[in-house]
Amino acid sequence: MTHQELMPFGGIVEQLRQFCNQRRTGTAFIVSDDNRMAQVHLDCGKIVMLLCRGQRGADALAAMRTMLRASVRFDENYVAKKDNLKAAGINLMDLLNDPAPLAARAPLRAGPQPLRARPAPAAFASADLLKLERMLAAHIGPMATIVCAEHADEASDLRALVMALAAEIPDKKQAADFRLEAGRALGLGAV
Repeated sequence: MTHQELMPFGGIVEQLRQFCNQRRTGTAFIVSDDNRMAQVHLDCGKIVMLLCRGQRGADALAAMRTMLRASVRFDENYVAKKDNLKAAGINLMDLLNDPAPLAARAPLRAGPQPLRARPAPAAFASADLLKLERMLAAHIGPMATIVCAEHADEASDLRALVMALAAEIPDKKQAADFRLEAGRALGLGAV
């Protein structure tokens, strides 16, 4: 397991490149200074899945690249199933380093953006949050604490929180199992 203190995002990209060059298998968990999380899943040095803020692959890159400073922790015990990134022709390391391909895919909007009305976050019982955190940790590992806190701040109700947390689980079957288990544990029924 490798862990580093906060560093500029360019340092994170370089660390990922080293993991690839070392042909490592596992997951790099990246947490930004503003508590955004990303996961980079490696299989023998090849990036097989990229997740950030509920998005995958090239779509997750835009969210990742807005991180200014972050820390990285590599866990060889957590290996997810592969996404089909190769078929999409995506060289993720090149895209992490070069902003031009991303700009062509998803142009950044200039200037201030209008504020959107959002329902106030719900106040969740700490026992419910602890249950969800433990259930989520079985699927995504120790980053569950951060992911739960981030989504709890934004969710309007418990059902929305369960759905948002399930979206963070890379495997669709595991995500469905999580929704079912959480719904039962929290008395929500089918979620």
